[in-house]
Amino acid sequence: MSKTNFFSNKMTSVLLCLLACALWGSLFPLIKVGYGFFKISADDMPSIILFAGMRFTISGIIIMTISGKKEEQNLKKSYKKYIFLGALFTIVLHYGFTYIALSLGEGSKSAIIKQIGFLFLSCFAFLFDKEDKWSARKMVAGILGFLGIIATNSDNTGIAFKIGDALLILASFCGVFGSVVAKKAVKTMSPVKFVAYSQFVGGAVMCVTGFILGGRISYIDLKAVLIFMYICVASISAYLIWNVLIKYNSLSKLSIIKFTEPLFAVVLSGIILQEKILRFSYAVALILILAAIIIENYKESTKDNG
Repeated sequence: MSKTNFFSNKMTSVLLCLLACALWGSLFPLIKVGYGFFKISADDMPSIILFAGMRFTISGIIIMTISGKKEEQNLKKSYKKYIFLGALFTIVLHYGFTYIALSLGEGSKSAIIKQIGFLFLSCFAFLFDKEDKWSARKMVAGILGFLGIIATNSDNTGIAFKIGDALLILASFCGVFGSVVAKKAVKTMSPVKFVAYSQFVGGAVMCVTGFILGGRISYIDLKAVLIFMYICVASISAYLIWNVLIKYNSLSKLSIIKFTEPLFAVVLSGIILQEKILRFSYAVALILILAAIIIENYKESTKDNG
């Protein structure tokens, strides 16, 4: 079976995308745990930015090392453009906003809000990728997902958006633009090379920025090292899987499946952080998001069976 057939196969692509989402979902609570292990306070933004930069710089170096000389060929001018845009939007802006927001809010809620950009992409991917087609089902799925985001932020007094929520929405749309860039990049360059260089460049920018602003990692022990190793491995694996899938599948299809990321994050935040996740608003949000996924998958199934 060729790479194209393997990675575009419906069952394979769904399972691999779910694996990537599970890895990303696990990072929401474990990044907050990492702050505690490294003794980084929630209001120490420079150190939070430095922490994020270290994650991606080291991840980029690891991918470059493992991939070997094949991925270290001279970069074409067009590749450099994609790497710069990927590093800026997927790493620097996306994770700069995300890490700061995580220090202000709950991991479970953050993971759900962060999907709003991909709700937009699931509906309007045809604007960025001619392989995607508009459909009423995508719009319905997107609307249901958006209502899920609104439900997440509702309480007894109405809809409540905080600074952290706004930062997560910005992060989400930066991540969406990064995925659009990645879709274009992997048509002409290796997904491994794109992930390696964009993470290294973006991470280096964040490290320098955090350090200049006064960020420092002043405490390290075995637990801190182990949690940091997991964060790096999960990040590397999720991004490699995602970018390979982007090469062989439509953005709208993957964006719908990506709504499962908050499902994993909510469960793991409850287990790891002991957060209160048995809330009516969360249940409504997750039901709406699941409905969006089912509607999109039903469309794919009827298309395949036709």
